[in-house]
Amino acid sequence: MKKWVPAAIAAVLLTGTMTLGNSVEAKTSDKIKEQVFINGVMQSDALVEKGRALIPLRSLNDPNWLTYNYDAKTHTVTAKSKDGSKVIKLKAGLKTATVNGKQVSLDLSVVNKKGRTYVPLRFVSEALGGTAYYNAKDKRAIVRTPAGQAAFNTLMKGDLVDARKEALKLIAVEGPYDWTPHGEGYRTTYQFPEGQALQYSETYRLLTNYIKINQDGIAEVIGQLDEMGNKTKSRGVKPDYKGGYVYFSHDLMAELVTYGKIDSLGKDTELGRFDYSQHPEYKKYRYKAGALLPIEGETRKDAK
Repeated sequence: MKKWVPAAIAAVLLTGTMTLGNSVEAKTSDKIKEQVFINGVMQSDALVEKGRALIPLRSLNDPNWLTYNYDAKTHTVTAKSKDGSKVIKLKAGLKTATVNGKQVSLDLSVVNKKGRTYVPLRFVSEALGGTAYYNAKDKRAIVRTPAGQAAFNTLMKGDLVDARKEALKLIAVEGPYDWTPHGEGYRTTYQFPEGQALQYSETYRLLTNYIKINQDGIAEVIGQLDEMGNKTKSRGVKPDYKGGYVYFSHDLMAELVTYGKIDSLGKDTELGRFDYSQHPEYKKYRYKAGALLPIEGETRKDAK
C-alpha cells in the first residue's frame, strides 16, 4: 500500500469531457497538475478547499458496498454498508461525521454543492473502508471502492479474458491536444499483444489510439495514428508488438465480432465470428467489446 493521501493536494483538478472514443480528454495547463481517480476514472467534479481534495460521496458508486439516503429537511446524508455493520451520517457545513453513533473529526467541512455532498478524500479510506493513496510521482490521488479494488485485482493479475474486459471498461486519459475520430464508420477494432491485457490499440473511424495501463490501473493514450485522407500521420509512441497480436473487430451495424491473430510476420489468421443476433444475452455488451473471447493456446504474460 502506498502513502495515504497527504493533507495538501495543491492546485485545481483537471477537467474532463467525454469523446466518441473510449477516452476522456484532459485539458491542462502548467499550473494544473493534480488529479483524482476513482475506480480508474478521472474525476472532473472533485473540489479543492484550502489545498485539500473533496470528492462527491455518490461518485463512490458501489451498491454492494454502500447505500445512500438524503434528508432534505436536515441536509443530512446517511450512508450504510450493505451488511449493516457501518452507519455514517454527514451534514453539510460540519467538520464532524457520525460513524456508528460516534463522532469522527474531519480535516475539512462537508460541502453541499448543486445537490451533491462532498467529503474529504482521506475520510474515504479511514471511515468508509475504501482504498485511497497518493502517487506523488504522478501527482494523482487514487481511490477505489471494494468493487473497484476487485476489478483492479482482476485487471492486474486475473484471467486474461477477464482482465481485457476490465481494461476496456476504463476511460483512457488523453493529452491536451489529441486527435479525435472523424468521418463515418461503425466498426471498432481492438488489438492486444499476445498474452497481454495492460496495453492495446483501439481503431475507430481511421483513428488508432495506443493505450497503456499503469501500475495504478489508469489507462492513458500514449500515441495515435491517423489514416484519414492521403497522408498518414502519427504522434506519441507506437508500441511494437513483436510477438504478434490478437484482434477483436466489432461491427456495430452488423452486430458482428470478427476475431483472430496476426503473427510476428504479419500473417492474419481469422479464428472465428460472433453474431450478437444469435446471442441476445451478450447484446448489451456490444458497445464495449464485452464479448471478448478466449484465444486457444493463449496464456497471460503480463500479470503483476
